[in-house]
Amino acid sequence: MTKSAYARSRVTGALRLITALWLIGVAVRSLAAPFQAVAEQGMPMSAVLPIAAINFTLGVFLLTGFMSRICGLLLACLQGWLMASYGIGVLPVLLALVGIHFMLSGGGAWAMDIYVQKMQDRVREKEMLN
Repeated sequence: MTKSAYARSRVTGALRLITALWLIGVAVRSLAAPFQAVAEQGMPMSAVLPIAAINFTLGVFLLTGFMSRICGLLLACLQGWLMASYGIGVLPVLLALVGIHFMLSGGGAWAMDIYVQKMQDRVREKEMLN
């Protein structure tokens, strides 16, 4: 890997960690005070609670760096649904773009995806030698 690839991986990893912590924080806040979240977000309770649960789950998976590409796809789809249902905003667009980035590039540095890929590569190498 070149220096720029390492730098890109670290930036992606930092972005993944920041996004994960933000998603967890927003979800905990919404789950702790659901009526306040309904008033602030302008969405019905039937949407706020499931979205908070999905945000929390995505945040935990992104924090661990496991299945980052799938979480990126789910994040982008969730934000697309939110924009289609409740209007376009800066934050949903930004999170959709971050989700697309994770979907295309993986979790970056400090992600479990890297270690899983290395294990899969070792298995493939052993199979080719046999």
